Amino acid sequence: MSAVVATDLGKVYLRYAQPIDSLKELFLRRKYHEEFWALRNVSFRCEPGEVFGVVGDNGAGKSTLLKMLAGTMQPSVGRLQINGRVSAILELGSGFHPEYTGLENIKLGCAVLGLNEQQTLEKIPEIIDFSELGDFIGQPVKSYSSGMFVRLAFAVVTSVDPDVLVVDEALSVGDQHFQKKSMDRMMAFKDQGKSLIFCSHSLYHVKELCKRVIWLDKGIVKMQGNSGEVIDSYNDHVRMQNRVMVPVSERTSTTVALPSTPEDDGSLTAHLLEAALQDVTFDTEVKPLYRTGDRFAVKVTAYVQSSLSLDDVHVGIIIKRNDGVQCFGVSTVLDGKQLFHLGEREYGVVYEIPHLTLLAGQYSLEIWLIDATSVHVYDSMQSCCEFRVSQPNTEVGVVYFEHKWLAPE
Repeated sequence: MSAVVATDLGKVYLRYAQPIDSLKELFLRRKYHEEFWALRNVSFRCEPGEVFGVVGDNGAGKSTLLKMLAGTMQPSVGRLQINGRVSAILELGSGFHPEYTGLENIKLGCAVLGLNEQQTLEKIPEIIDFSELGDFIGQPVKSYSSGMFVRLAFAVVTSVDPDVLVVDEALSVGDQHFQKKSMDRMMAFKDQGKSLIFCSHSLYHVKELCKRVIWLDKGIVKMQGNSGEVIDSYNDHVRMQNRVMVPVSERTSTTVALPSTPEDDGSLTAHLLEAALQDVTFDTEVKPLYRTGDRFAVKVTAYVQSSLSLDDVHVGIIIKRNDGVQCFGVSTVLDGKQLFHLGEREYGVVYEIPHLTLLAGQYSLEIWLIDATSVHVYDSMQSCCEFRVSQPNTEVGVVYFEHKWLAPE
């Protein structure tokens, strides 16, 4: 049995030029409104144990769909069937009373989610522990920072053991340590056969986390299916909309160093320390230069808190042309490799391409420090370690392919 079945969902709003027009329409029996369909003919299924993604531009209807799934909004047309208990984290702090303390809001939230008094009392210690609010749990939530809001909200909605969890962008507000904890909890739900509806503008996370994705555009389904295919099509759509060159970072050094290392506080965090191109020659403008066929290598080092397992820290690297085309990307997760210990809590790896097959052009690297799921990002460097490639001959394209010319048979 599917966890969520949406059939031809639609939501229409009536728009009036003036507030009095709604009253005139009521008494004069004439139409004074325009219909605005925020959502129309949306159908999909989400199976148990599946993470289902939702993407689209601002105003595409994503929030309307998520509110229907959460039960805070009813569709104008269509049918929505959800099998099991639903929890949702949508707008930051939605459902919280600003004058109530964190503890009082926990009790209120659990009651709204269907827990009785005894069940709520049993859940409170777990919720407080996961939210890491400590003594602040007795303070009014109006004094909370945005990060504290989302920690409490996420702890509450995930504590009730939902069958379907709906998550919007709100998780991006939390700090790196809490994002890691939250992602691990969502993965645990998935492993238990629970269903997740995940909406985010971070297409990397959607692509890594979800097997299937629905793309909404102006209230209708533009495309749905395999996450890789949908995200690639959506990226094409975004590039066509922008029609601008991707900005290139001014960092042209072969080495990019990052801020100094903080004290180890036991958090589930890690960060990049340095990225350095190796075996570099330089052009007349003293910019890094490789030739097609050269050895290409970059050394990446990272700081890892002692509380993190090395198995849960990986490096991903993407080679990107200066027009935004991703030429190639891979990670130590995909290749089943681990970072090497360099001393203290410093780890690193050298990414080597024995014979660079890129053709002439300007390139840079994206470097990601990720966990074993490839979903949580501890740290990243965008458009770093820029370099140029020259080629000896006049082939065209992005990469050089080994090839032969044979006589026809």
